[in-house]
Amino acid sequence: MLKGIKWQIVLITFVVVFGFLFASFQLYQNKILPDKISKDVSTVRFVKMVTISTDTNGYTIKVRLGEVENLMETYKEIENKVNKYPVKINILLIDNPNEKLNNVYYNSQFLIYEGIQKGDYMKMYDTIKEISSKNSVISYIYIDKQNIYLDLRDGSHYLYKIIPREVYKGES
Repeated sequence: MLKGIKWQIVLITFVVVFGFLFASFQLYQNKILPDKISKDVSTVRFVKMVTISTDTNGYTIKVRLGEVENLMETYKEIENKVNKYPVKINILLIDNPNEKLNNVYYNSQFLIYEGIQKGDYMKMYDTIKEISSKNSVISYIYIDKQNIYLDLRDGSHYLYKIIPREVYKGES
């Protein structure tokens, strides 16, 4: 039954089909899927711009936000859009900070990580509010099971930080 089939034709057919499948997968992975994710995330309220890049760890999506009403809700909505795709996607928020906001965040970092370590979130909240107030910065702090959401504002400038609540245990 297989005597009349030439192995060269089988080999060429295999190479052509494999090449077509590989090219289709590359097109899907590098163009179609990123465009679909970008369009999906762009529908979230307060999202101004979305860019996607690929690396060895999957996709990285950079989301430029305007001034949000509630950082936690906006981030959760972005996360819900991203989580429906079967690939690993890291979310990076692009904000609009100034030096004052960066300094308030820098001065709050130890409190945030101490609050995570000790579980004393009320002390963390009160002290961040106090530091913000002394620097004439408006602060909003949200918390859920996964993250602490820090939203600092100074006029038209704003700084958004999403800090995971899991305690870093060092390299494993």
